[in-house]
Amino acid sequence: MKVIFLAAGSGRRLEEYTQNLPKALVKINDSSLIDLQIKLLKKNKIFKIIIVRGYKKEKFSIKDVEYIDDDKYSTHDQLGSLICALKEISGDVLVMFADIVFEQKILDQIINSNSDISVAVDQNWKTRYNQQKNKQFPALVEIKNDKVISITEKQKNTSNQTAEFLGILKLSENGSRILVDTIAKVKDHVGKFHDSINFRSAKLTDILQEMIQSKQEILPIFVDGKWIEIDTANDLKIAKNIFG
Repeated sequence: MKVIFLAAGSGRRLEEYTQNLPKALVKINDSSLIDLQIKLLKKNKIFKIIIVRGYKKEKFSIKDVEYIDDDKYSTHDQLGSLICALKEISGDVLVMFADIVFEQKILDQIINSNSDISVAVDQNWKTRYNQQKNKQFPALVEIKNDKVISITEKQKNTSNQTAEFLGILKLSENGSRILVDTIAKVKDHVGKFHDSINFRSAKLTDILQEMIQSKQEILPIFVDGKWIEIDTANDLKIAKNIFG
């Protein structure tokens, strides 16, 4: 298994910490966000680790990882960074945001998923959303009959089960092929692309929604444990209490 971290963004909402540092390198006590994840991955014998870096890329000095430079990070969003790593999307792959932190229990649940395409989700999202001040509305996965039927960052009413997307996508060998093929089909898309105003602004959730609408099966991985995505200074404070 290999891991692809999306770590190219500038982290504008954490500007007091990211003026001269990529968000992934912001520290929780003595370790950076991405270091905490990498240590956990290596502890679980996952050593093929790729970091897509962009903003302040020269600040990255982590050993025993591979780097892919997204020098156009300021002109696109997450999906553009993932496309920079397209040649690495093969075999069993975890695609992960670099600004999340989680415990071993959650990694176990993710690794144990056997589906071709699956996303880690947390059903306890309302409590988390209410606790985290100034939190943007989360990317929500809508689930019906144990399958993901939509994923969006826009609020909507639904009678189906919902859960928050952690920012972790797990692909089998076949799932990797499906993702690569889907990107190839839409890379020249013009106009609005799902939640985003255009393809250049597309996020990981947008390509997942494209696969859903193309009738590709995506399954939820229901996680139960400690985790947090770092978007604000308050998130960082909470993370220090949880993982300190």
